[in-house]
Amino acid sequence: MKTKRYHVSLLCNLQNINLSFGQKVIFNDAKLAINDGDKMGLIGLNGMGKSTLFNILASRVKPDESSPAFIFDKSSNFSLFYIPQELELDGFSELKLSNFYLSFYPKLMSIQKELSSIEHKLESGEYSDEIIQRQQELLSEFEHKGGWEIESQYLSYLKLFNLQDEINDLKSLSGGEQKKIALSIGLSAKANLVLWDEPTNHLDIETIELFEDELNSCNQAYIIISHDRYLLNHVTNRILHIEAGTINSFQGTYLEYLEYLEEKQKELEKGLDRLENKHRRELAWMRQGIKARGTRSKKRVEGFENLKGSISELKAKSKKKVNLSLEHSGRKSKQLITIKDGSFSYDDNVLLKNLNLKIAKGDKIALMGKNGVGKTTLIKILQGKEKLTSGTFKALDELNVTCFDQKRDELDPNQTPFQMIGEGQDFVHLSNGNKKHVISYLEDFLFSKDQINRPIYTLSGGEKNRLQLAYFMKRSADLWVFDEPTNDLDIETIEILEREIKNYKAAVIIIGHDRAFLDNTCDQTWLVHDKTIEHFQGGFSQVAPYLDAIALEEAIKQKEPAASSATNKKEPPKRAGLNNKEKLRLENIEDEVSKFESIVENLKEKLTSFDYSQVDKESKKQLQSLNSEIEKNETHLLKLYGEWEDLQSRQD
Repeated sequence: MKTKRYHVSLLCNLQNINLSFGQKVIFNDAKLAINDGDKMGLIGLNGMGKSTLFNILASRVKPDESSPAFIFDKSSNFSLFYIPQELELDGFSELKLSNFYLSFYPKLMSIQKELSSIEHKLESGEYSDEIIQRQQELLSEFEHKGGWEIESQYLSYLKLFNLQDEINDLKSLSGGEQKKIALSIGLSAKANLVLWDEPTNHLDIETIELFEDELNSCNQAYIIISHDRYLLNHVTNRILHIEAGTINSFQGTYLEYLEYLEEKQKELEKGLDRLENKHRRELAWMRQGIKARGTRSKKRVEGFENLKGSISELKAKSKKKVNLSLEHSGRKSKQLITIKDGSFSYDDNVLLKNLNLKIAKGDKIALMGKNGVGKTTLIKILQGKEKLTSGTFKALDELNVTCFDQKRDELDPNQTPFQMIGEGQDFVHLSNGNKKHVISYLEDFLFSKDQINRPIYTLSGGEKNRLQLAYFMKRSADLWVFDEPTNDLDIETIEILEREIKNYKAAVIIIGHDRAFLDNTCDQTWLVHDKTIEHFQGGFSQVAPYLDAIALEEAIKQKEPAASSATNKKEPPKRAGLNNKEKLRLENIEDEVSKFESIVENLKEKLTSFDYSQVDKESKKQLQSLNSEIEKNETHLLKLYGEWEDLQSRQD
């Protein structure tokens, strides 16, 4: 048998992927090639195979037998690391935060267990040459497998994400904190292909941006399943789209892929119009009387049948649309809630203060802030579940505030979607007085007929989330509160939800970290910071510079104590004026600054005109070289700015 030879950059190659679950076809002769350094975003409707593809790559799921047979060729240095959506905490109670990474490395964990046993023996005075020799062998094996390096990197990332490694009870941590552990494990992995399944769910924006920076600076190949379009656009150079059983590959960013899809959709619609016009002409011809049709050719009749098939195929390829229908109560009152000079405390601990808020009908409000700053408490105040410690709170009588969260408490796993939505009836009675058959209503949420009568526990996480939306949206409200509404939703559904919220006439508050979603739906933002609420017009983009300023301010504060102790609270010494050499340097430095400013500007123009749609190995090197040149010249320019500022400040 001949050994296959690979191009240097090829990590793995999958051919003839076929997989079905019952009558549901997941993959049909799909294929995928992955190159070293590929930064890939994996998209597609929920339940269409994204997680299944990850399991195939990780050899957890074996495709169906087929002819030709499934092929999974791997390069000699291929290695893979898989970070799932949820950490598995059960079964690892003996691990603490500082060594939880071992749950992903069974061999390293086995070595550590034996080392721990040896340490107990030594501490109890049980010494022997065999025990000491075995300890040395295990330590050497742990080092050979890269254990110390992985542990060091893992602890470093825990610190980056502000997690204290002395935490022992991992189950007591929030969903966001557990996600930070997963990020730390994945970023410290040494595999040359890392699989990330929804890595940013439950994370605050600051942590997401740190994660983005780390991904952009790593050399590993990775695939990310994510609903966060900002993330996908900033950290990917290739998009994989699972659609109709195939894996379509596009070389470029997520934004470029959207532009490509838009053009493709326009061409599809043009082609559909042409085919339908032709179909109408042919149908009129086919319907002529027998005498008039006596001269028709067999080829034209066959062409008519093929034409019908072409139209059906084109229609199937057109985008499915989720029909989301948020209902409102129909109230005419404009002002819903007013808070004046409000504050809220737990015992003597002030959580929120100086609250001056108004919510009017039609407001679309993004509620932002780090975890634990009081966002949930504020929503409880708006619902009337908590009362202000001081200040005034006014709300419309019988104000209906409805909250959507991700807990899925209302889903009975043994019910079917039909039973849950219909509640014993064949029709859904909507709050606007209309009614719709349960099957039609669920099809609006992209549920197929075979899913409608399946137990809910057989649905994927994203499908359950869509079902929760379907149940939720039968109701009406004066004020809707969405708590992380985009978690587990596929991008297509998110975009439809965006459009529906924008068109909705009643008030909406969205708690979330999906930056694109907040930008596209909200006309104002409330940022909970320093125990109060800052107001902004617009979505995330309007708040981003302010968040950057806060981060800078906090970084400066952390340095202040060290700076003040170093100077021992003495007045800084008066700086000397310029000598002759420095005066001459000041005269020449401005020309040097202008020169390097021009260099940087020219390099950035080249970067702007770079063709990202087709990035091969050679152009990738050019891109890296270009970015390296920009970074080098910008660094030198910053030094020149600093030198010029210092010289200017010391002029006589």
